[in-house]
Amino acid sequence: MKEDVRDTLVFDMKDLRHEDFKTFEARVSPASLGLNYEEVEFIKPVSCAVQLFRQGNDNVYVAADIETKMSVECRRCIHPFEANITTTFALLFAVGNETLRQKEADEHYYDGETLDISENVRQGLILEIPAWPLCSEMCKGLCTECGAELNHEACSCATPDEPAVAAANPFSVLSKMLENN
Repeated sequence: MKEDVRDTLVFDMKDLRHEDFKTFEARVSPASLGLNYEEVEFIKPVSCAVQLFRQGNDNVYVAADIETKMSVECRRCIHPFEANITTTFALLFAVGNETLRQKEADEHYYDGETLDISENVRQGLILEIPAWPLCSEMCKGLCTECGAELNHEACSCATPDEPAVAAANPFSVLSKMLENN
């Protein structure tokens, strides 16, 4: 059964002592996860559906579904647009000390009392931010000559034989050289 919505991704393991499984809903601010970027604005709280499974005495298996919304600028037309980001992860956490955490980078440890998945959620969301965000695959972008926004207007820079994009390409001269030979 689901609990009330939490405002943290830190879990007290006492809640799991007498149960094998527990489900939580959490909603946290992007700023609390360190999701502050110049080119990306997170415009919706990060929502997480988290399942904790006790494995043996102290190990905890964590499965999380995460979603939020961002505003980012299109790389072709430079207009801002909104996009949903979703990700999931499933990790096994074992009780361990700080020394183990530093030596085993791909292993996941917690102190036995509290389990904090904030960093795991942050990393999962960062990996989902597109490196080259586009408002649409069909976005025509800007004319390289006059700067006209080609999704909404045509420009006179392009001719049917030689589009403006080809004119901006320094290698377009090579195709003309081949035609002359």
